[in-house]
Amino acid sequence: MDSVARNRRGILLMVAAMACYALNDAFVKLTTDQLRPGQIMAVRGLFATAMVAALAANAGELKNWRSMLSPVVGLRSLLEITTAATSVAALALAPLATVTVFMMTAPLMITVCAMTLGWERPRANRMLAAAIGFSGVLMVVQPFGASAWSGWGAALALLCAVSLAARDLLTRAMPADMPSVLIALATTAAVCLAGLALGMFEGAWQPLARLETVLLCAAAICAALGNYALIAACRGVDLSAVTPFRYSIVLWAILLGYFVWGERPTAAAALGIALITAAGLYTVYSGRSRG
Repeated sequence: MDSVARNRRGILLMVAAMACYALNDAFVKLTTDQLRPGQIMAVRGLFATAMVAALAANAGELKNWRSMLSPVVGLRSLLEITTAATSVAALALAPLATVTVFMMTAPLMITVCAMTLGWERPRANRMLAAAIGFSGVLMVVQPFGASAWSGWGAALALLCAVSLAARDLLTRAMPADMPSVLIALATTAAVCLAGLALGMFEGAWQPLARLETVLLCAAAICAALGNYALIAACRGVDLSAVTPFRYSIVLWAILLGYFVWGERPTAAAALGIALITAAGLYTVYSGRSRG
């Protein structure tokens, strides 16, 4: 398969992965009216853990389960818990597209942190792009004007982005010989257990109806398929051609928000979404082309 065909395949897989992630969030959001965050995390985490455990067993990696007890895996699992908790809570309070776009500010946060900490050479153009992206956040939130949704939704969505950025920064530092499937198993199990623990402070959980069970099972399947498609999309391809299509998740989220909930961003919010997306795309391109 030539490079053009590989890149085309990678792009299609990346778009499919982002569609799966958007569907995962949509399925979770559909359950937030009936179920508490801890219950959602626990049930979805149970389905996800079962699927990842099956993958680990099939790959013959369960015999190396002690590697999951590493402190760095524990710290990453903690960040996965905060990411999942803030994501579920934000989805209950804010439009799907808004939460998705705020989560896509994580690459901008990573860029700023990497240059601030000296991991990458500071570049004015990338810092400016990050500043433009964060100004887009203000346009979406509209802190000095009327807001159609809770300010808590904005705060939780931004906290989710911060947690996501920290998780990805930590992932870069993890040993290369640590099996990815075991890292995924540790984090999904941790989220499930955290949901159970959170449930102790939420009061009585609602009985699981068939619809909510199916939705959370579908969410776990979509998340697993998204992870698989994302990995496949990035192998044997020109990443500078494929990576920008991560931002297709914004389009999927806007479409799902419109057709499922009738969500329509205001003109200012739409401009803010465009600024965040453009800034993210620019940092991807400039990051791949440096040197």
